[in-house]
Amino acid sequence: MTIAMRIGALVGAASLALALVGFIALDTADAGRFNEKVSGNFIDTAIDMNGDGMNANAWSGAAKGNGSPSYEGLVEVALDGSAQCGENELGGSVVAYSIVRRYANGHLMFSNLVDGELCFNQGTGLASLTINAAVTGGTGQYAGATGTYTANYTIQGLVLAPGQGIAHGAFYGTTSG
Repeated sequence: MTIAMRIGALVGAASLALALVGFIALDTADAGRFNEKVSGNFIDTAIDMNGDGMNANAWSGAAKGNGSPSYEGLVEVALDGSAQCGENELGGSVVAYSIVRRYANGHLMFSNLVDGELCFNQGTGLASLTINAAVTGGTGQYAGATGTYTANYTIQGLVLAPGQGIAHGAFYGTTSG
């Protein structure tokens, strides 16, 4: 698997975590500050949102905090050197991010990318991901919900298949807004 594919997989995982936190916090009936801990997993897809040869990642997971929802989403990064990263790290920007959060009562909350960046350490295989996202509505009690949140994730690729564009791994992090 190329470095770009590995980074894409790691970014996908981080995005998932970020999306999860954002959905938990913004309830039109009880808007305000929130803070959550998230964890989940990711896997490469065959979807390339911006045509750069790096596939998006599908992710899923759960949050502990406001509402403790489960979530699903899609995230893609571009290794364009835009992020200011440490020595021996590759930087990139998040080019696509969308997430759906599902609460125990069946209500959904949606969010999309505002901006984000990734730093990938080739030596350790770890990546850090920061995503700024906007809540764009939902169903039930989240219909018409708006707001923003920031998610910070640490991502670890677990299985990378060189040359095949397949990766999966795990992420954990926090979200606040």
